[in-house]
Amino acid sequence: MNHDPSLPDLNGQPCIACSSPIRVRVAEWSAECPACGSWRSLLVPEINSAELHEPIDRSGRVAGFKMLRDKNNAEILDEIAAEIPLGGKRLFDVGSAHGWFVEAAARRGMCAEGIEPEMEMVNHARSRGLNVRPGYFPAALSEDERTDVISFNDVLEHIPDVDAALDACAHTLRPGGLLSVNIPSASGLAYRIATGLARVRFRGPYLRLWQYGLPSPHIHYFTPAALQRVIERHGFMVVRRRPLSSIRREGLWARVHTVSRPTVSSVIMFLVLWAATPILDRPRHADVVLLLARRQVTS
Repeated sequence: MNHDPSLPDLNGQPCIACSSPIRVRVAEWSAECPACGSWRSLLVPEINSAELHEPIDRSGRVAGFKMLRDKNNAEILDEIAAEIPLGGKRLFDVGSAHGWFVEAAARRGMCAEGIEPEMEMVNHARSRGLNVRPGYFPAALSEDERTDVISFNDVLEHIPDVDAALDACAHTLRPGGLLSVNIPSASGLAYRIATGLARVRFRGPYLRLWQYGLPSPHIHYFTPAALQRVIERHGFMVVRRRPLSSIRREGLWARVHTVSRPTVSSVIMFLVLWAATPILDRPRHADVVLLLARRQVTS
């Protein structure tokens, strides 16, 4: 368990996207905004917690994610390249984990650097020759550092204070610089199905999508429109918004069993997801959305 029961009740707190009162749904640690459809949780990140990391099958996680992430990383870089030439541009990848996006960006001529709080990941990426600095964004940067692109690849939803992170992006990006954010979507079919199942007390998929019990759980689930609203109030203009793939059959077994050994229920979940993959991966049902935003030039 990694939610803090001492934190204030979520009921009635303002939605960070639209300021409407949010309401607890499904579990006492998660709440939905009836107005914009975004969600928030009381889950608490515990980066670098050895106790929480012990059961994680790293090799399984790599096998389950890398093929999908490589495909999405290429598409994200294509979208960025449609806005600015990549060659020689500086990029900070926040929460760079294994360093896959840093590596892909460097291959395409960018001066790419990762920022990663989890030391195990930092050491792993550095062992592969990647440029990754330890720490949290923006504390890991000096006050005068500037960059052309900042990316959050499945990261922003893990950050408790999204507004502070976006303010730091506006400060760090050069005028006209690009912010690239992809997140799991509260509008996605898988999230809506998991929420429906949780309402009838089958909570396994819901807990898994929130990464409940993992060192870096989800704090937020935004709809694409709500995330765009949050980003644009920090001095950005969203220039591109599109779905990304969130599931594929290759590596699915490892993804389902990232944190546990196979059980009857996990095998059933795997079979259901395997059968449903062609539907879940359709753009209109996408569970991951990419937003690309340009920092506005102020006079």
